[in-house]
Amino acid sequence: MQVRDLIRHSDGRGSLMELFRHEWELGCEVRQWNVVDSRAGVLRGVHVHVTHWDYLTVIAGTLLLGLHDLREDSQTAGLSCFLRLDGDSPRAVSIPPGVCHGFYFPRATVLVYAVSEYWNPADELGCRFDSPELGLEWPETAPILSERDRAASGYDEMRRLYRDLVSARAGAP
Repeated sequence: MQVRDLIRHSDGRGSLMELFRHEWELGCEVRQWNVVDSRAGVLRGVHVHVTHWDYLTVIAGTLLLGLHDLREDSQTAGLSCFLRLDGDSPRAVSIPPGVCHGFYFPRATVLVYAVSEYWNPADELGCRFDSPELGLEWPETAPILSERDRAASGYDEMRRLYRDLVSARAGAP
C-alpha cells in the first residue's frame, strides 16, 4: 500500500491538483476511473480483491478508510488500521489485492478512484463490516449499508474464498 500527499495549487480563481502521474509508480496500471458520492453515515464494504488494485482520493468531504491485510506472505498479514482522507488535506492511497477495505463517510463526500482491472463481481469478495476478526472499530454501529453489504457473509467465508481464488490463480497455466 502507498499513501501520497497531493498538492493543491490555489489562487484567486480556484485550484488545480494533480491526482495521478504515470511516473508515481503505483504498482499497477490504471484501467478505469470512477466517482462516488456518499451521504453522511454511509459505509461501503468491507471487501477485498484478488486481482485488482484501487487508487483513491477524496475530492470533498471525509473518508475513514478501514484496512485489513489478508495476504499471508505480507509483512503486515492480519494487521488492521484506519486512515483518514479529507478533501481539505488531499492525499491518495493505493490498495493492493489482498487488502480488505471499507469506506465510512462521516459527512457527505466525493471520492475519486481508479482500478487496475475493469470491475468484475467475481473479484469483489466481502464480509460484514462489523466482523470482529477485522479488528476495525467503526465510529458508527448502525451505518447506512447497501443491500449487498447488509447480506454479506462473515470474515471466515470471505477469507476462505480469497484463499481458494489465490490458489487457483497460482495453479493456473
